[in-house]
Amino acid sequence: MILFVLCISAFLFFICFNLLTNNKVLHAITSIVFAVLFILSTFFITINFHDHYGMHKVIHETSTKLVSSADKGMNMLLYQPIGTSGKDKVVIYRTDEKATNPSHTGTNKVENKIITINSDKAKLVTKTVKYEYNSSANRLWFGLAQKPTRVKTINYFYVPKSWMTLTVNQAKQLPSIIKEISGSNTAAQAQMKMAAEQYVQAQVKAAMMKNPKMTSAQQKVLVKKATAEFTQKAQAEALQKMMPEIKQKLSQVK
Repeated sequence: MILFVLCISAFLFFICFNLLTNNKVLHAITSIVFAVLFILSTFFITINFHDHYGMHKVIHETSTKLVSSADKGMNMLLYQPIGTSGKDKVVIYRTDEKATNPSHTGTNKVENKIITINSDKAKLVTKTVKYEYNSSANRLWFGLAQKPTRVKTINYFYVPKSWMTLTVNQAKQLPSIIKEISGSNTAAQAQMKMAAEQYVQAQVKAAMMKNPKMTSAQQKVLVKKATAEFTQKAQAEALQKMMPEIKQKLSQVK
């Protein structure tokens, strides 16, 4: 609406100032009125753009769960530092385990904060600060001049203590670091292999006692399942034991 007032007042001022010259009183009054309207319209449009006149800040908050940034293995949250100060970063994250490609935060008016929590559930809380019109009247007057604008977005990444927060380069080096540490302990590997065999044998024996007529095909399926279960559990325990050494080596990766 304010833009229409600006254009119309400018047009009418031009008409009255240049054409209504025969009647000096009418000429003066109309010229002054439309000049004042034009100046006031320009003034209010300027403070609307510069000082967000007629608007106020509104915070919109959303929350969603987080899953590991990596497709499999350890739970982790990845980020990429920006600049040399170390304060700015782009966070790479996933909210769905079925997602093939992870999402990442923006860089324009975006602040990312990674917070470690005691809970075992990771989540992302996004707060978006916007300038919005504080009344329908102001929206009517200035809606065409300036749309609601985003001031900034703050992403709060709440991750459990069991998660690892790594840079992209650290995540690339992680498999080789784990392989290096685990490969140096041959005795532990032999013990794990023996424990795996004992676990699988115990599972098969218990299943045979419940179902003596179990076929060889069923036994193979059970062996595969028991092996996968033991491997997953053993890897998790081994990683926890190696975690101090892993973190030490990761700290050297830039």
